[in-house]
Amino acid sequence: MNIIPSSVGSFIRFLIGVFLLQGVTVLIVYTALNTDWLTTWPLFALLGGAVGFMAALWFNTIVHADRHRAVSRLSERFSKEREKIRVRAEQQRVKDSRSQARSRASAGMSLKTGLAVGGTVGVGVAMMLANFMALGLMTLTAAGGAALGYTVRVRQEKVIAARRLAAEERALRVIDEDSSKKMLPRRKPKVARDD
Repeated sequence: MNIIPSSVGSFIRFLIGVFLLQGVTVLIVYTALNTDWLTTWPLFALLGGAVGFMAALWFNTIVHADRHRAVSRLSERFSKEREKIRVRAEQQRVKDSRSQARSRASAGMSLKTGLAVGGTVGVGVAMMLANFMALGLMTLTAAGGAALGYTVRVRQEKVIAARRLAAEERALRVIDEDSSKKMLPRRKPKVARDD
């Protein structure tokens, strides 16, 4: 809980309220001491209570306005953060859908490759455990080479497919440009008459 208000305006309003409350209290006490205290004490008690109630309303209004400003600032900041998070989520969703489309193409081959490499690694580990160290290491090396080879091959196929797609798109653009040009009408071939 912060003792000092966040804005200077609220601080000044609190200060004015405290000074007014102190001034009215001094005035009430001074007046009460200069009058017949025994007969007028209920009047001064009611007057003091009314002044205290008014001061409490004053301070409550200041606190409510300050709280409302703070909530508005936080709400605005949270809405900006929420919008940023929504945009990032949308970008991530698009990115994930693209990567899923790419991975579906190579999923069948990678499953078979994974099973083959995994089986080979399993055989290599089993041979190492059975004291066939050299044969086990050779099997593991072969499995690693096969996995690396398949990975390189998949990447090369993706590059080749991308180049082929780009070439096809260029060819289609050229065909569209050629068809959009005005073509000259063809002459009918002359037919030779045999009389």
